[in-house]
Amino acid sequence: MRKKFANYSAGLAVFLSIMIFGGSMRQPQNEVPTYMDKDDSISQRVNDLLNRMTLEEKINLLGGTGFGTKPIERLRIPLLKMSDGPLGVRWDKSTAFPAATCMAASWDTSLINKVGKSIAEELKGKGRNVILGPCVNIARLPLGGRTFEAYGEDPYLASRMAVSYIEGVQSEGVAATVKHFAANNQEYERMFVDEKIDHRTLNEIYFPAFKAAVEEAKVLCVMSAYNKINGQYCSENDYLLKTKLKDDWKFDGLVMSDWGAVHSTIPTAKGSLDLEMPTGEFLNEKTLLDSVKAGVVKEETINDKVRRILTVMFNLGLFEKNEVPDTALVNTPPHRQIAYQAALEGIVLLKNETSILPLNLDKIKSIAVIGPNAAVARTTGGGSAMVSPVYSVSPLEALQNKLGARVKINYAEGATLSGDISAIDSRYFYLPDRPEHGIAAEYFDNQDLSGQPKVAETDDQINFNWHGQPPLPGIPGQHFSARWTMRILADETGDYSLDVVSDDGARLYVDGKIVINDWSSHGPAMNSYRIHLEKGKFYDIKLEYFQDTGGSSVKLGIRQTGDKLFATAIDAARNSDVAIVFAGTSAQFETEGKDRDNLGLPNDQDALINEVAKANKNTIVVMITGSPVLMNDWIDNVEGLVQAWFGGDEAGNAIVDVLLGKHNPSGKLPMTFPIRWEDCSAYNSYKKQDSVSVYSDGIFVGYRWFDEHDIRPLFPFGYGLSYTTFSYSEINGKAVGDSYEVTFEVKNVGNVEGVEIPQLYIHDPDKAIISPVKELKRFDRISLQPGETTEVKFSLKKIDFAHYNADKEAWETHPGTYDILVGSSSRDIKLETKIKIE
Repeated sequence: MRKKFANYSAGLAVFLSIMIFGGSMRQPQNEVPTYMDKDDSISQRVNDLLNRMTLEEKINLLGGTGFGTKPIERLRIPLLKMSDGPLGVRWDKSTAFPAATCMAASWDTSLINKVGKSIAEELKGKGRNVILGPCVNIARLPLGGRTFEAYGEDPYLASRMAVSYIEGVQSEGVAATVKHFAANNQEYERMFVDEKIDHRTLNEIYFPAFKAAVEEAKVLCVMSAYNKINGQYCSENDYLLKTKLKDDWKFDGLVMSDWGAVHSTIPTAKGSLDLEMPTGEFLNEKTLLDSVKAGVVKEETINDKVRRILTVMFNLGLFEKNEVPDTALVNTPPHRQIAYQAALEGIVLLKNETSILPLNLDKIKSIAVIGPNAAVARTTGGGSAMVSPVYSVSPLEALQNKLGARVKINYAEGATLSGDISAIDSRYFYLPDRPEHGIAAEYFDNQDLSGQPKVAETDDQINFNWHGQPPLPGIPGQHFSARWTMRILADETGDYSLDVVSDDGARLYVDGKIVINDWSSHGPAMNSYRIHLEKGKFYDIKLEYFQDTGGSSVKLGIRQTGDKLFATAIDAARNSDVAIVFAGTSAQFETEGKDRDNLGLPNDQDALINEVAKANKNTIVVMITGSPVLMNDWIDNVEGLVQAWFGGDEAGNAIVDVLLGKHNPSGKLPMTFPIRWEDCSAYNSYKKQDSVSVYSDGIFVGYRWFDEHDIRPLFPFGYGLSYTTFSYSEINGKAVGDSYEVTFEVKNVGNVEGVEIPQLYIHDPDKAIISPVKELKRFDRISLQPGETTEVKFSLKKIDFAHYNADKEAWETHPGTYDILVGSSSRDIKLETKIKIE
């Protein structure tokens, strides 16, 4: 029975609304409309509301408003309010959780579930209801600018992480968005590159995490990718969005585009994309209404898109509740603890010669703390995944806090990473035409500096981060440009670097000559120009900038160049008992919008590490990156090596607790670390053709490629050391009903408690079809006291032995005897048994 309105006038208003706007369902004036009755089923409510909407309203719902959908006040249709993720809520300041590569290195699904739940709580704290994460694209390209955002190179590991994250998020009544569908594996030419990928490879490597997100985690939203696959943009690709996602996997949520990833009106409207983001540039009333009325696009096709959007809203209960921001839910002590735990469990011990770790403080009186990542908290990479932390702690701060006066710390930066610049002090700037301090600034309401400036003013520095918001009244938050004209006066003769950090394009002129020309759309990136300045001399400077979409920031800095930093670091190492070099990259190198130029450590860090190792035989390197870097030039010269990733806001504390032995490291690599870039599967196809990327490696991605071609990696997939050791024994495999059970024992044979992550791989010795040497199918995390033994049990299904038949577009399991391989990494197989599949 329907609930009554409190008074006659409210019921009359609803009745008149229905009569005036042509709702097809006529209800008594004193009854609640079906779509507003929470006791009715979601499908009934959606259909009722859909029948009340005009065609114009339906079309208008297909385009976003920046980070949300359009509200329809007449029918009280609310907004879906979105926020970037996937590593925290990118809406003002929030808890910064570790990079997804770090989370994947934990191999801890229960922990990732807690991360997802924490992010969802903070999302509600911001008054939002859709997080744009997780990212599950496979790390085919270690150079990839967004590799840090996803869960590594293996589809099974990525699937387990994705399901746990999504279930954690959606348990809090908000929506997760699995992205980017599909194969968004490079940033180079990402907006238009045509990836040639066969259907077997898509289904075995690049689809499984998406499939698991839909079928197992019941994810509410899917985001399509920028790139093309086999000639079609992902946002209008029927094989991806219709055949696989909606037909095969029965996805009933909404499909949104990545921001600016729609390129057409009619093909997109006819296809299976539901929501164009950030705005309805192609899907709007002006471009689409006549085509629908003429039958070019069927109204039922539009209805299906709207139905999916409304279904998500009803699933989230948005018609019953209004998300009110609550700062008490943001950066809570439990969230910080989970961020710490995720950073801690993701740390991978890669080398530990002479058991230099954990540090023995009874024998150490001084520690040299060196490197560009020592005094800076590198919480994550750049772009839409970058979260502004409420709080963060660097390794240097954590060491100082935890050691106090017990050990002397000799700190030296040693090298400066590009992008680590301070804005030029206002006292060095002079207006271009008079002897007063300042910068002549002009702001334009277009992104090509055309026409007269909309706003002209005087700025005192160029150090802006507008976060995509309007920089000034009258200037839009997107698609604007600016020009700054000034003179600078050096107070000391010497060699300098003029540095420009911008998101998006920038051009720098010195004395009328263009010296930096980066006039393109991209995430935060730094460009530098070396210049010799003379004391007391004026130099004319002009900086031009444009903002396309997304984040918006620009900074002009200056720094002296030379060998002083280097020499100070060597001196610190020479005068300390132990030297720890905190090396790596930053958000300037690993970022959305561009790939790294190479896998090398930037800014002479290789030379720094080697010189520190010469000065101090007890040298440890802590690598802070989001993905692999080359280490062959120095790895034999250091005693210890720790892969700490971008560890979120608690990274410093987590790293130091591992170094001091307060936590026994247990992380395992979620991707192969190569000796050289040329050994990687994507090397033969990346940047080989303009606008095209042929996935010639097929199913042989990551460790599969290294195995197939018998290439020795620097560190294999699944690798990670501990402060203790484990033994494996007593393997047995047998059929149990329609499952296949594998059991074995693991023992802690060392002296301290530790966590081991046994991994199960399948090998097809008969090679009924071309297949990898081994494929990960199961893993577990087990904690053992010294001397303790436990039995590990894995259950396999017939589908685990299947491969995708592209001709039949179906999965097939070939009868035969398969090898079951169990070990501590993909290259350290401890036990083997066989299972026969009938």
